Amino acid sequence: MRSTKGRKEVRGPSRSVKKKTPRNKTRPNYLMLFVLFVASAAISGGISYALKTPALNIKQVNIRGVHYCKEDAVSGAAKPALGKNIILLRKSPIIARIRRLSEVEDVKIGRVFPDKVWIRVRERKACAVATNGKNCCLVQADGLVFHEVEGPVKGLPVISVASECLLRVGLKSGQVDIGYALEALKLARAKAIKVDKISVDHEGDMCLNMESDFFVKLGQPDDMAKKMSLLRRTLDCKPAFAREASYIDLSCPSAVV
Repeated sequence: MRSTKGRKEVRGPSRSVKKKTPRNKTRPNYLMLFVLFVASAAISGGISYALKTPALNIKQVNIRGVHYCKEDAVSGAAKPALGKNIILLRKSPIIARIRRLSEVEDVKIGRVFPDKVWIRVRERKACAVATNGKNCCLVQADGLVFHEVEGPVKGLPVISVASECLLRVGLKSGQVDIGYALEALKLARAKAIKVDKISVDHEGDMCLNMESDFFVKLGQPDDMAKKMSLLRRTLDCKPAFAREASYIDLSCPSAVV
């Protein structure tokens, strides 16, 4: 029998086994949870109170900027806001109703807590008073007729056109006579010429009235810029010309009378 004493046992490398230690479980922060619960309850309660309390109901609407349009029409458009909660107020329907007025160009609305609302109206800017002998209307620079008046308005020139010219509030005048007169008025203002009245007859000939009953016959609307330049030069050369003369005829710019 063979002896087994001299044999060495071959063993693999020994591995150390690490014991897994259980992690500590995170304990809930009851204090933070309580604070969050109280805060959310307070916020929801505050919102509910703000939306239901009569203290935030609108009691007054202040309107500014109304001159041409009727204030009753503006206040009537804003009347639905009274009694409504100031936080829940929808401004767009009120703005849309006020903008339907022909005199209004823009509207702004704001809140004043706890129970007031302000409305600021920006009306259209009148360039002249147009009249056809039947009615008088305010006209802006692009020809839009936006308000009817009883007669001439202080500080605004008058554009007098033929009786068949239609003047309707809310629409742009399709009459070329008013368009030519507005263009002449624009050129006169650029040359610092004070105009009281522009008359356009049935044939389209224009006559410009200045202060002291001085007339300027402009004729047909062609070469209007040149005619206004001639008038400006004439007044600059002799400032007393407008007081001493009765009229000047610029119908033909090459032959001034």
